[in-house]
Amino acid sequence: MKDTYTLKEIANWQLDPDKSIVELPSIQRGFVWKPKQIEDLWDSILRGYPIGSFLFSKISNKLHLMDGQQRATSIFLGHFNPYNANDATKAWAIKGELPVVWLDIKPEVKPDTSKYLFRLTTRSHPWGYQAKNNDTKLTVSERRKALDLFQQHPNNKGGYTSFKNTTTFPFDSSYPIPLAFIIESRNSDDIIAKVEENLPDYFSTLRGGFADKNEFVSLLKTELKAELDGIFENLKQLSELKIKSNIIDDRVLQEENETENPTLFVRINSSGTTLNGDDLIYSIYKAIFPEAKNLMENIGLDFIAPTQVLSLASRLAASELEGNKFIKKINVRDFQRRIKNDDFKEGLKNQIQKQELKSLFAQAISILSCEDNFLFDGKVPPVIIKQFIKRNQDLFLFFVYWLHINKIELTDQIKLKMAGKLFSFAWFDFADIPRLWNEKINNKNFWEEPLNELIWWDDKFGIHFLIKPDLLRVYYLHPKVENRFISEDKDRWGLLEDGIGTEIMKYFNEVKGQNYDFPTANEYFYKFIGRIQHNRQLILLAQREYINAAFGDYNQMDDMDDTNVPWDWDHIYPSEWVYRKEYCNRSIRDWNNTNGNFRAMSLEQNRSESNSASPRERLSLAEIRDYSFIKEDWQYWQNLEKRIWDDEVQNHFRAITSRMINIYEKFWKDFKIAELINTSEKIKE
Repeated sequence: MKDTYTLKEIANWQLDPDKSIVELPSIQRGFVWKPKQIEDLWDSILRGYPIGSFLFSKISNKLHLMDGQQRATSIFLGHFNPYNANDATKAWAIKGELPVVWLDIKPEVKPDTSKYLFRLTTRSHPWGYQAKNNDTKLTVSERRKALDLFQQHPNNKGGYTSFKNTTTFPFDSSYPIPLAFIIESRNSDDIIAKVEENLPDYFSTLRGGFADKNEFVSLLKTELKAELDGIFENLKQLSELKIKSNIIDDRVLQEENETENPTLFVRINSSGTTLNGDDLIYSIYKAIFPEAKNLMENIGLDFIAPTQVLSLASRLAASELEGNKFIKKINVRDFQRRIKNDDFKEGLKNQIQKQELKSLFAQAISILSCEDNFLFDGKVPPVIIKQFIKRNQDLFLFFVYWLHINKIELTDQIKLKMAGKLFSFAWFDFADIPRLWNEKINNKNFWEEPLNELIWWDDKFGIHFLIKPDLLRVYYLHPKVENRFISEDKDRWGLLEDGIGTEIMKYFNEVKGQNYDFPTANEYFYKFIGRIQHNRQLILLAQREYINAAFGDYNQMDDMDDTNVPWDWDHIYPSEWVYRKEYCNRSIRDWNNTNGNFRAMSLEQNRSESNSASPRERLSLAEIRDYSFIKEDWQYWQNLEKRIWDDEVQNHFRAITSRMINIYEKFWKDFKIAELINTSEKIKE
């Protein structure tokens, strides 16, 4: 067997997989390196630094790569030419548009620890990262300039995460060329021909000083020819570079599968991004049922990673064997113990092979989206559902398992109550899901029952009080409450005791059927306000028509550790007027980074000439106010024409608090929360 490999041979494991004997085994996770790590690896390679060896296991006539996937994929990406229409490339663990590696042949700046400036463009950052600090985003201004260029391509009319990798390039650079062009070419003239044939006409960079591709080609033929020749010669020498490899004995692999504490794959990954428990469990299961890999990857419907699918499926199978009781997250040792039980093994296998789990997940996601519910206007953005599942796995599992064991007719009314309750639980801090599961999982009427019991359940668990929006509006419009913030009262976030907070206390008492003292009511109010101030999922819900129209089915990219939402969280009252500013009222600082002052806004549309544009300027157009979810609070925003220097902050306070309540009210009304809460006199909208 070969004990060394050239870079080209390593790249061919994915460039030409049909002819390769090297495969990615079940033990391996997805590609998790950050762009900086890929750029730094290529800098090390070109400098002649050692990059470690590869570790294989031999299975029949195939070699399974046990350690080195991240390096192998990074090497492959450097050889990947996205402009090759006949490319049969099949990446091991990256879906969609593949990242592209570029090399700046004469950089103006580069990272302090780098000799060369390699650049990576990705779906999430099609313009690349900063040249000097290659783990830092470009500034908003730089991203806007890059977008202006990319949008000259006739196909780049949607959100930037949909741009083809052949239409983008690293913006913070001087003279970048796709690395594959240099590697594939016989000489520098070949490189120039590839540039001229493939790069878009609007090709231009932040530091290059050329206007378009034609000027760039002209520079390559004249002023930059020496640099191009030098880079070509340096890269040509890499064709002789050999990377060592080792093969693990079959006996070692057998012991690893048998032991209760697998350590081999933890240790061989200890110098990189370590495997977690879900990775190991997924690897063990794929080793037992190799055919399950493709099935599990289809179950999550792009909302749940395969490792999490198996984690959830394992808990469902275990719960079914243990009388429907709550099963905590299963660790590696527990999974290995359970998988030896034939009933558990078959139950888990049947869930996956018969696609019951896929059906349950699809049903749960459909209900959460409200897309086909005639009682709901529009649909919940996919990114909200993705975040709900990611952050509330126990709660999502409760929902899926309830659907599994309780077969009832689900009307649109019941489905809306399901979604309303679930988002209430997730966004208002439901505690003690195990108790909820054990007491409510068999209750067929659970979703139709009022929320009252589960609001501060036994005064310790459950969710915070969901306060009627009209009560909040009256409270925050009261001059004494406004003055409390403007005068910087240290107790400003709690209820006012002298009668103003009486109606809210009365509401608490009606919901729970008891008489709270003021300190308790004050604590409950304070915690609720914290949620509607800072939970940005509420903003996305309020702006859902805009989010769905502008970003389609975006629900967060997980292929690389490179995630970037395709919108900005824009401050309506500019942060530049607050951050590190003297003579800034405490009330303005308090509310600066809260929901009332944030809106989601696509980078493409965030065209303010200055980050210090006033609220009146930012919101001057009715269309902008509409997608920014500005309602009657406009009457206050339009009075904010310049930075507030004195204590006259009434318009600011009222604009921020009104919009915060409007955002919360959208959730309250759309999910008909009033119908889920009983009081002594039934709450009316």
